[in-house]
Amino acid sequence: MLAADLLAKALGFLVVAPATALLLRFFALGSGASAITDEEILFFFLSPAGAAALLVIGVFTFWVLFAEHAVMLAIGYGTAQHGSIALRSAFRLVAARSVAILRLSVRLLLTVIVIAMPFLAAAAVVYLSLLTRYDINYYLAVRPPVFWVAGAFLGSIIVALVAILAVKFFHWILALPILLFERKGAKAAISGSRSLSKGRGVEVAIWLTTWVVVVVGMSALVTSSIGVIGRFVIPSASQSLVWVALLVGAVLLLSGAANVVVTFLGAAFLSLLVVRLYATLGGSGEVAAPARITKSLESRARKRSLRRVIIWGSTGVIMATVMIAIATVRSIPVADTTLVTAHRGSSREAPENTLAAVERAISDGANWVEIDVQEIADGTVIVFHDGDLRRLGGVSLKTSESDYDDLVQIDVGSWLAPRYADQRIPTLEQVLELCRNRIRVNIELKYYGTGGNLEQSVIDIVERYGMESQVVLMSLKRSGILKAKSMRPDWRMGLLTAVALGNLTKIDVDFLAVSASLATRSLIYLAHRSGKEVHVWTVNDPVQMWALISRGADNLITDVPAQARTVLNERADMSVVERLLVEFGAWSGLIPSSVEPIDESDA
Repeated sequence: MLAADLLAKALGFLVVAPATALLLRFFALGSGASAITDEEILFFFLSPAGAAALLVIGVFTFWVLFAEHAVMLAIGYGTAQHGSIALRSAFRLVAARSVAILRLSVRLLLTVIVIAMPFLAAAAVVYLSLLTRYDINYYLAVRPPVFWVAGAFLGSIIVALVAILAVKFFHWILALPILLFERKGAKAAISGSRSLSKGRGVEVAIWLTTWVVVVVGMSALVTSSIGVIGRFVIPSASQSLVWVALLVGAVLLLSGAANVVVTFLGAAFLSLLVVRLYATLGGSGEVAAPARITKSLESRARKRSLRRVIIWGSTGVIMATVMIAIATVRSIPVADTTLVTAHRGSSREAPENTLAAVERAISDGANWVEIDVQEIADGTVIVFHDGDLRRLGGVSLKTSESDYDDLVQIDVGSWLAPRYADQRIPTLEQVLELCRNRIRVNIELKYYGTGGNLEQSVIDIVERYGMESQVVLMSLKRSGILKAKSMRPDWRMGLLTAVALGNLTKIDVDFLAVSASLATRSLIYLAHRSGKEVHVWTVNDPVQMWALISRGADNLITDVPAQARTVLNERADMSVVERLLVEFGAWSGLIPSSVEPIDESDA
């Protein structure tokens, strides 16, 4: 079954990955864009083309997953009936029923969508009714009573939807074996599954719950065991870079192999469980008996096969360990070039986007300070993140409807500490005056209803202060940053994004400001190959900072620039061996991480 599972998953990956990419390019990127990000993704999936894309990709994904599961079912049921079944026979059976499996995928996915629609509509009503009066950052930061009321409603909706889908799943659990072994169509298979499981829902639920508990338990046990092994073995070799690298490579390889085994055992357990339920609840399907061979031939074949597996497996393990060790050592930079950006100033120590926060960023050793700018009703460009003052000022004024004379009266500092009661919303001019020749400035363009002239206004102010070489611009709004780039092609500008579909590195900007979840080693590598820097936000955990520096991130955007500077200083004093040990400690959990969840509101 292991060979079948690995082969099925490999074929599934080889089919799903390129097919999904092609479908995405056809549906989402047909306009010629190389990638879509953030709000573009939301608007796309709410469009007819987006709905069609979700449906097609969903059906295709279901189809491949069902086909993988069907191979395991065929082997399990064939073995139960005849003692064994050839791998090619299982694949041949699934291939013969592939069209029927596709039809089953369509029916089940459409049923899930129909069931989910009213719940999604109810969730939208709750959100629009309770969480849109003020800027979303107010609800996320302050969490007023209405936030918890909305959370209770949304939680109830989710629980109800999950419960209904779980009951449906229990009724559908035997549809695939009926379709596969009884040669029935999709509709008849679903009906047959419902009939066989009728009155046995509790039994089915108990078995499936047991499967979930066992798989989760195995995964946790394997992860903790490998961590213990690594913590015990690797530090003992800390005097030799070669041995540390080899041991780290061996542990990483062991971890990968263990994850493969756990995944296989989970899939095998589920398949055997479904086969058992199918047989005990009255399934009557057949799998063709395999051709018989003599026991002596079978024994010799198994011995030859075992020897080949041992020889090639051992060779593969040694080569993989060495290659992982080499790659691990090469991935640890000798000299760090990562810079530090203070997110809205040193916003943990002083009120965000205020002159006090900018001054603190300078004293904390940040290379850059990131600020949010927007244009208000009288045309003033202010430094402020939200669309209203509810979160930071305690009043309901919308920035886009206010003049600066009104906004400058409001205290935006005492929410953090009484000593900051004198802090007011600064203008872009005031911030640039403070920063000039002291710290470079990353200006994020924010759009709240006005801002039709924001790009030109910001450019004019920067040029007035002669800070073109000390400033970069970025925005979540692609059209805004591309407009600014067209005005000043020589300025450095970047796209800010939390989620993306497509190839970000092909977007015509100078740097990518991505959430930490997007900042993978491969993205950073591809961006550098394309001549683009990668700035990562919002990174406040020292372990995560360490990992991103090792991946080659060009800039860490953080609320705690002093912490980032400490991490960089500590790395500078370490040998490669010590860095490698810290890398392993972070990976294994020996060095605990306190990564906070982030979303687009952190930008």
